[in-house]
Amino acid sequence: MTENLPPVGENSAFFFDFDGTLVAIAARPDLVQVEPRVRDLLRALDDRFGGAVAVVTGRPLDVVDGFLAPLALPTAAEHGSVRRDASGRIHADGNGAEAVEAAHRMLKPLADANPELILERKSSSVALHYRQRPDLAEACAASVEEVVATNPNLVILPGKMVFELKPQGVDKGVAVRAFLEEAPFKGRTPIFAGDDVTDEHAFAVVNALGGITIKIDDGDTQAEYRTDRNELFDWISRLVARG
Repeated sequence: MTENLPPVGENSAFFFDFDGTLVAIAARPDLVQVEPRVRDLLRALDDRFGGAVAVVTGRPLDVVDGFLAPLALPTAAEHGSVRRDASGRIHADGNGAEAVEAAHRMLKPLADANPELILERKSSSVALHYRQRPDLAEACAASVEEVVATNPNLVILPGKMVFELKPQGVDKGVAVRAFLEEAPFKGRTPIFAGDDVTDEHAFAVVNALGGITIKIDDGDTQAEYRTDRNELFDWISRLVARG
């Protein structure tokens, strides 16, 4: 690990997690704030590297677009279950819809009994947020494990104060590989920046491809580099200015 982020080649492709990377974590998912410079930097980076800039997130696509408007970057939403490529085409994985709906029904009583919990129903997954009730972590864990026991097509994706249930075979690493098979990402060296456990799948893929992996803040990781959000943005500024 090093505190200093590396130089990158002209033939690079950039992938960014959203929460904890492009925006600071907030008490509720809807309360995050996008700093104006983030949009400016992403737009400039996109111009500088020929459109090879994408967001890879657990958020729904329309939510990410709302936060980053007027930008509409290539985006892998819901950990890649819904992916908009550089041409604007939407790729959606409809597998597991019934299991996800069943999971939502099973978790709803726990959320209803504890209003500080947030049960977020996405198009292809369901997330149980307990940031406002960390004392309920064990209860939430037990509940999602019970759901998976009755719905083996689902997997648990733990994150920062959240458990997400999604169909098997979908993760951020798969999403990055899909982008790298298409223009303008194809043939480029991938760079991935993320802060959460959910980003480790992408780190593994990018490391295997000889790319650059950047972990934001603390926590165990297989990423090669570590930094914070401010240094990440300063680094992007330097990359843009170099052009």
